[in-house]
Amino acid sequence: MASLRTQLERLESLRETFGASAASEKLQLLADLEHRSLGRAAEVERLHEALCFSRAWPDNPKLLATVNRMLKNFSSRADLTRFARALENSGIDGTDIRFKFYRVTALWLAQRCGESLHLDWRQIEDKDRLSRTLESLALFSERGALRQYFYDAPDWIDRMRNEGETDAAFLARLFTAPGPGAALLDHVYDELEIPFHLSAAATTPTRTQEYVRPKAIQYQRRSIQRSVVDLQQAVNRRMRFEKVNRRQATRWVDLAKSAMVARSRDLDAFAYASADDVTRVHCRHGIQIVLIGMLPEKRYLLECEYGYLMLRNGVVVGYGTGTGLFGSCQIAFNLFPTFRGAATAELYASVLATFHKFFAADTFSVDSYQIGADNDEAIDSGAWWFYARMGFRPRDRDAIKLAEAELRKAQKKGYRSSKDTLRRLANYPLYFSLGRKRQDVLPMVCTDTVSLGVLDYVSRRFGSQREDGARRCSRELAEALGVDSIADWSADEQLMWHRLSPVIAAVADVTRWPKADRDALVAVLRTKGDVHEANYLKLFDAHPRLRRAIAAFAAKTAASEA
Repeated sequence: MASLRTQLERLESLRETFGASAASEKLQLLADLEHRSLGRAAEVERLHEALCFSRAWPDNPKLLATVNRMLKNFSSRADLTRFARALENSGIDGTDIRFKFYRVTALWLAQRCGESLHLDWRQIEDKDRLSRTLESLALFSERGALRQYFYDAPDWIDRMRNEGETDAAFLARLFTAPGPGAALLDHVYDELEIPFHLSAAATTPTRTQEYVRPKAIQYQRRSIQRSVVDLQQAVNRRMRFEKVNRRQATRWVDLAKSAMVARSRDLDAFAYASADDVTRVHCRHGIQIVLIGMLPEKRYLLECEYGYLMLRNGVVVGYGTGTGLFGSCQIAFNLFPTFRGAATAELYASVLATFHKFFAADTFSVDSYQIGADNDEAIDSGAWWFYARMGFRPRDRDAIKLAEAELRKAQKKGYRSSKDTLRRLANYPLYFSLGRKRQDVLPMVCTDTVSLGVLDYVSRRFGSQREDGARRCSRELAEALGVDSIADWSADEQLMWHRLSPVIAAVADVTRWPKADRDALVAVLRTKGDVHEANYLKLFDAHPRLRRAIAAFAAKTAASEA
């Protein structure tokens, strides 16, 4: 019999080979590997990845059942137990995770995982700084004790927490505050860069158990399609958008958070996800896209952003964000390493088609980081070429010349772009347009530049009295738009009115706008606080006068900085 290492290598070689013969051989290999121990930690991880891939692209029901059984029992493997410490942070069932989680993620984990989440004290170098922070967060009546007695941070936290709290849960909750102080406390927390230790337990998020069994399985009968996808055709595919109920939405949000935790990551769109704004999109070939909106108080000033999960046959294969404004969408696309190379273009086309319909976007962009700016992984994978082959191109003149030269060279058989060239190309965003090429798209219209212009406006009018100034802008805007009161609006709608009032004050004299445009502006501002943020985007993009005013203001501010 072949060695286990040889059998594992053979299983990996059959990853994208399908058909009756290949399925039969895979089943035999899995039968040999299921109850025998591998000799190295890396081999245990490779077996795990092969199983995850076969779950997403299964040959037949028998093989899928075998894969599901092996993954369900993976943490009880003798070799996994032996190499658990070496596999720390792999996200495999039965292994620990150490990471500096967001405060809200730590709170979520504390509620979900209880005693499994602790502070990673061995990684906290400046315990004195943490002690000083504890003094600031303590009750006034407690501060004398923290100043007088020289206990270190672990001792103080053990003394201050109650019996039902771990040190991690106590600290994360201590930084919770309502109102304007919340943002400041979050900043202080982030500056501390607190490391956590999430030990393996039944409730610990893992990649192994990331599975939502679909009603129907798309079995793979032939080779996976690797050819370039025509995006112009892809956007016309039939897709079904399904608003999910609150209970299902909470499960999807938890799955998204779990997917990040298991990979030692955090993403704002998931950390601050709203279970009231979740949509499942049914695509072809067993692909589903789950769109997740953000809590209103965490939304961007102008743009509309949704996080998304990509699933294939119920397996989470990747994630990203779609950020929309001006009928355009900037897509961040991340396919997990386990699944790279298989149907990547098909998955991306499904994401792009989803946001084309969901945001009514006709122009799409990819930021520089995604294609290699300060991202060696993207350079090594040739990310720029992935997008270029689907029709994405830069808009900058120098970048256009460089890209055209590289595209000509690529016509020569065997040509490969150098890493230096790819790094130069990665300095410029890429764009793809379904219709005519427009300039009023993200990120050519920079909303951060709009924010800079608002800062200058508020500084000129109000100086240090910024909160008073914002309230005055709110009152002036209400008068200009004929809004008698917003008292009957929801708290989130009122929040967005107050946030956006200084923007409108800086951008345009709306008293000169026609009444229809003024009434439409009220709807835009109010809907920014809607449960479904995509509703705001539709109203903003349907307001030509507002779009022109924002774009012109951004251009004017940028010109003043040049």
